[in-house]
Amino acid sequence: MSLKLVRAFLVVGLTGCGVAELPEDVPNADAASVESPVIVGSVNWTEATALGSTSTERTRSKAVGYLSIPAVGSRCTAWLVANDKIVTNNHCVGSAADAVGARVSFNYENGVASASRIWYDCSTFVRTWTAEDMTVLTCKALNGTLPGAVYGKLTVASANAANSSAMYVLHQNCDYNATPSCVPNKKYSPGSVLNTNVTSNELSYNADTLGGSSGSPVLAGTGAANAHLVIGLHHVGVGSNYSTSASNRGVEATAIRARLAEIGL
Repeated sequence: MSLKLVRAFLVVGLTGCGVAELPEDVPNADAASVESPVIVGSVNWTEATALGSTSTERTRSKAVGYLSIPAVGSRCTAWLVANDKIVTNNHCVGSAADAVGARVSFNYENGVASASRIWYDCSTFVRTWTAEDMTVLTCKALNGTLPGAVYGKLTVASANAANSSAMYVLHQNCDYNATPSCVPNKKYSPGSVLNTNVTSNELSYNADTLGGSSGSPVLAGTGAANAHLVIGLHHVGVGSNYSTSASNRGVEATAIRARLAEIGL
């Protein structure tokens, strides 16, 4: 059974996190979707634009974007790992056919009008790994400039995170459960690592996400080892929304680095 079909059966408990893409600025993407990670307790994410303009968190956020996937009618989150390479989830883009027409906007943020969003063609499929729920795509230059030269890129930590350490997720979303017409602008979700060995290649954490956050980078927070480096690739949630017992999960840094090394990154 395919990864996507497996996730479709997991209505309660472990759930994936891509969502169907509705027309522009109507992001509640199939309200009945079973593929949604979770908001843990009350919502405590903030707009990325509310971060201090010179903060490291804000700088890192610029390399994260809204990934539109028209071939499968969905949206996810992606992040730059090189000037022309983005990382997202396999359950978002699992093949070259899924990647057709894929594009990313790195300025899909609060205060930026729809007409002012800049889109990069990121439809070139590089490779996917089902075990790590990870895919890499290549983005084309726009006006002669690659996106990483404009927005920067993220670095994956060489070691996995420690339990109870600070972390945060940078992703494209909004609480469409509460406000169906909300816009999935770039968000900053702080939290802490719950279990750095929840499975053989995953860590869990209590930062808030929802469907559409798939493919987001999980970064170590200020004061943690490898601060502001990528310690996980967010992809799945456990539990139900607004429950304090819920959690989210990402593929750990060492697994991400091993796969990136296979394609020379």
